[in-house]
Amino acid sequence: MSNNCQITFDQNEHGTYFTGQVVTGKVIINLNKTKKLRGIKLQISGYAQAQWRRKHGRVVPTNQYRPGRNRYFMGREDYIASTTYLMGSEQAPTTTIEAGSYTYTFACPIPSHCPSSFEGLYGHIRYLAKVMFIRPGASNRTTNVGFTVLKLLDLNQENKMLREPASSESIEYFCLMQTKPVHIKVTLQQQGYVPGQFMLVHADVRNDSSSDCRKLMIMLYLHAKYTSDVPSMQIVSEKILLAKRESGGVLHHCQKSYTETLRIPATAPTCEHLSKVVRVSYEVRIVAVMNWMMANPKVIIPITIGNVPLVTAGPPTTYGIAAVPRDLPCTSARAMELAAGVNNPSYELTEELEDYELPEDGDDEFEIGDDLAPELPPPTYEQAMFMTADIADTDVNTVSEATRFTPRYPVFDVDTFQSPPPNPPQKRRRRRRHRGEQRADKKQLAQDQSSVDEKQFVESPVQI
Repeated sequence: MSNNCQITFDQNEHGTYFTGQVVTGKVIINLNKTKKLRGIKLQISGYAQAQWRRKHGRVVPTNQYRPGRNRYFMGREDYIASTTYLMGSEQAPTTTIEAGSYTYTFACPIPSHCPSSFEGLYGHIRYLAKVMFIRPGASNRTTNVGFTVLKLLDLNQENKMLREPASSESIEYFCLMQTKPVHIKVTLQQQGYVPGQFMLVHADVRNDSSSDCRKLMIMLYLHAKYTSDVPSMQIVSEKILLAKRESGGVLHHCQKSYTETLRIPATAPTCEHLSKVVRVSYEVRIVAVMNWMMANPKVIIPITIGNVPLVTAGPPTTYGIAAVPRDLPCTSARAMELAAGVNNPSYELTEELEDYELPEDGDDEFEIGDDLAPELPPPTYEQAMFMTADIADTDVNTVSEATRFTPRYPVFDVDTFQSPPPNPPQKRRRRRRHRGEQRADKKQLAQDQSSVDEKQFVESPVQI
């Protein structure tokens, strides 16, 4: 019978680590009968690799790189390379191991410069723990287990523009149709998000053309770029659709606005500078689908996805509350609450608010009080289902069972405290009133007016 090998991680059920942490675990080997081995080797590796080949001008993914052929391209960058011999080595004499259970412990630090795990079509950023049984006169047998490494991307420490709204517009002219253009303007409430968060997309479409817009498609794409250095430097790209939403159309010579929400699924954080082999970015694409003879106008807005959400202060602005003017000197969270409450019908002025003083002009610091910034619940680590890959060895000199691995990423419940505003409700048609109801209303109005006239007005003692 074949050997049975298990690799487990200490106090980490899913094997998810951040850079700078130490991977610790156990290797448990159960032998049903006596085995003859030269050694047992444990390898912990982390690397970024991209490989593909060109066939008839098309890019085709491949699992094996064949050197010496011009149509094969490969790029690789190593981050972790740890090798530990649990027993013997390749040059050691053959040793007989009795049947039984053997347990070995291991530990390996993760460097801080490692990028986050990612699995794509033409490449990957992968971290593995592999146990190899070195057998004399036979192919080596390996057992692979993948684990997820996350590079901390705190949106609060990145560019301050991630808090600001993003807006972009596009005008599409149709020269051959001799018609007026289609204008699209798209606005995002912010530019930085985390998995599990809802993205609010507002689109204004003005269709001045003579053709109807059938529908409006709002999509979230992952854009991956792969770079090879052997035999030459080549770049291929891949786009993965993460979320999609469809809205209604816009008739010709009409204008309409749509507001949709997209939930960001479990996915890798943005990584454009840590790895030279695999780069990951995200974009929101809005497309107005016209008829088959016309080009589809589109708007593309890049966004950043991290694994630490932006700290919010104060309630979000909804469509039922007027926006705070930019020249209002409201720089603190408490002042923003006051400004939002002035326009709120359910707002009541209390003694606590009367005694509160607004900050002076020029104080542009954005302070967040401990009692105002709510504590988010801990994230759940969910699998990115579109990244499942086979991590078995492709070396012809080894025997490795097929092993599927799917990276896990933190998913936050951010919108428990900050839910996006829904689509504006449609206006209801006014019900026609019968003539009897109109006469009764006029009679009641006349009675109210007569009662007002009979009242005796008292002169105010205050002189103006």
